[in-house]
Amino acid sequence: MKLSEGDLVVVIGSTTSKAGEVERHRVLATVIGVGKSDVFLQAESGGKVFISPKVRCLKINDEGVTSRSEPISPQLGDLVMSISERFTKVERKMGVLVEVVDIPGKYKTAKLLQGETTKFAAFDTLLVLE
Repeated sequence: MKLSEGDLVVVIGSTTSKAGEVERHRVLATVIGVGKSDVFLQAESGGKVFISPKVRCLKINDEGVTSRSEPISPQLGDLVMSISERFTKVERKMGVLVEVVDIPGKYKTAKLLQGETTKFAAFDTLLVLE
């Protein structure tokens, strides 16, 4: 893989035990020096400089990706999904948006119809599916 100074990469690492590879780690970094088989990298968080083999790097091409777009705002009748974290547990809900509760001074909530049951979710956790 051809890497150049200034390229943005994800560097892959792992935790290994007697049972084998038990966890993969990923670090976002910028290439600041290029050698024959290895590169100097600077981590995005913390700025630490380190060396890594090129084969552990995945180049990110962010050309054409805009940073000025917002998620689609759900409308009544949309099929939506909510994923949120509560006490380190990930909660996943899906259904048709049937009601939006917007009380001043409180979080905006959504009522979802899932089959014959209703579920409630924070409005800002909704993703439009259809």
